[in-house]
Amino acid sequence: MVAAVVLVCAVAMQAPVLLDRTLAIVGGRTITMSDARTAAALGLIRSDGTPAPASPDTGGDGRSVTAAMVDRLVERELMLREAERYAPEEPAAAAVTEQLMAAERRVGGAEPLAAVLRAGGFTEARLRAWVRDDLRIASYLGQRFAADDRRADLIADWISDLRRRSTVVTFAP
Repeated sequence: MVAAVVLVCAVAMQAPVLLDRTLAIVGGRTITMSDARTAAALGLIRSDGTPAPASPDTGGDGRSVTAAMVDRLVERELMLREAERYAPEEPAAAAVTEQLMAAERRVGGAEPLAAVLRAGGFTEARLRAWVRDDLRIASYLGQRFAADDRRADLIADWISDLRRRSTVVTFAP
């Protein structure tokens, strides 16, 4: 009996540990802190290009999640949902492999890549699917928006419209 009381007291005294955090919900799809950190570590998304300030969301690895990163992940999800409606052509296996190798180079090799994937709860299959989806989005954008001076503005307007038509809930990073 005494051992049970001691165990309960020891568990109660431990500080809670944040395992993950929801950053946004896009049409029912949850975007988590680990999604953002892993995508940033692999160079799959970038912040606004300026150094991120230290924040409570900085992980032990020093990577923080910025509002700009969350916005990019929300936009990516909106674009992916729209692209899937029109079933863009599957990217070539060589293009997917090339992007996977680029991510591996960005983190410094196979072992660091495996460590980043483990830390973020990603598998190689999930990374492959992410890269595949990025290539599908790029293909869709290439088909839908002509490469001219207004392309960036047209895409920004389109994304704003997607946001208005979708259920998007964001939480401060």
